Amino acid sequence: MGKFARVLAIDLGASSGRGIVFECDGERIREQTVHRFANGAIECDGRLYWDLDALLRETVQAIRLADRTCGKLDSVGIDTWGVDFGLIGRDGMPIGNPRHYRDKAHASTRARLQDRAAELFRIAGICDNDFNTTYQLIARKREGTDFTAVRHLLFMPQLLGYLLTGKAATEPTIASTSGLYTRAGGFDETFCAALGIPTHIFPETVETSSAIGCVKPEIAAQIGIAYDLPVIATAGHDTACAVLGTPSSDAYPLFLSSGTWSLFGAIEERAILRDEARDARYTNELAFDGKVRFLRNIMGMWIIQECRRQWNAQGMDLDYPQIADMARQARDCGARIDPDDPAFAFPCEMADAVSEYVLAHQGIALQGIGAIARCVYESLADAYGRAYLELCRLTGRTYDRLYIVGGGSNNDDLNARIADCLRIPVSAGPAEASALGNALGQLVGLGRIERSQIKRLVTQNYEVKVFLPREHCD
Repeated sequence: MGKFARVLAIDLGASSGRGIVFECDGERIREQTVHRFANGAIECDGRLYWDLDALLRETVQAIRLADRTCGKLDSVGIDTWGVDFGLIGRDGMPIGNPRHYRDKAHASTRARLQDRAAELFRIAGICDNDFNTTYQLIARKREGTDFTAVRHLLFMPQLLGYLLTGKAATEPTIASTSGLYTRAGGFDETFCAALGIPTHIFPETVETSSAIGCVKPEIAAQIGIAYDLPVIATAGHDTACAVLGTPSSDAYPLFLSSGTWSLFGAIEERAILRDEARDARYTNELAFDGKVRFLRNIMGMWIIQECRRQWNAQGMDLDYPQIADMARQARDCGARIDPDDPAFAFPCEMADAVSEYVLAHQGIALQGIGAIARCVYESLADAYGRAYLELCRLTGRTYDRLYIVGGGSNNDDLNARIADCLRIPVSAGPAEASALGNALGQLVGLGRIERSQIKRLVTQNYEVKVFLPREHCD
């Protein structure tokens, strides 16, 4: 243990991706970002997809740049958003592009099956959402997908891992987001049988941090490396990685993974499957160590991302720090939205959608970019406050601190608002917690660190900003 290692974390989010090299000698961690790229939905015939060729191309480019910039790699690992999957045909090739979770076919499928929501929650304790893998599978079946012609169903990290190595696998943290991966391991046979989905299309479940295989020779040649490069099945879900990269020594840390989505929750020993948890829209997903990430999905920075896209299309050329600064200077006029309202769920002219919602519900006319952005940020802080009260009620625990990780941890004003609303201190950072957790999972798989070392390594290598609550929330 303690031997130097250099690993590459491919961290794919719904709006962007990054390749970050982490070097660890057992005591110190150094990181270097070698590649960043945009990601997002592509539309074809009225449907939303992920561009699989582009994602593979950018992944290969990240490996190439990592090797050339930092030197020989010991491994590479991939984490992504949850629920989405790709299909591999009998010929071993992908069957088209994976469908995007925001595709509207999923919402209409869920709407027709509301009488089965409680039944689906009991399978794996996954909250009832439009984008759940269960509803995606039902939608694909109704569209005529022949699952008997499918060799593998692969969640996004293992889909890319398969294209790199030719080896198929299922990793528990990402599979647990699907809604049909049971606590005993494996996929619910009753659900699959009802849909006519053969369970053999789900590859063998491998232990988190185990090696899937090495990069195929033809891709290694394309990259320009002449050594075996293992692909590690690190925690495949980006939130599982982010929680692993949280600088907390608490047994049951309270966390907010803040990115395109906000994932607000805490670690629990076991799933909470009571009806009140389902009614509060909490979900149970697996953590790196087999514990449960008991959390709620909140719409998150997606709303600001879409607002920025609209403003920049109008010639504004704004970055996120500029938007946050404009929000800080704007007066809080009391305007609020419900971030989880369906009005904000799909790509649209989001700034207009926010303004129209506020005018219709509160009679307030928002004037300017700063006012709209402040409304969104204040609404997110309020949503976290409500989620916190529900979480405390459902877990029966009290929490001394909230740990905010991910890109949203850089927004100091929002962090301060959150501390006010929750009335507990907030520790913010690291911003690249998902990539860090990805790397830590690889280091465990390589045998370079013990699982018991992880929290100490994170806390001694990463500083956080602390925000103390004022006496009351404005």
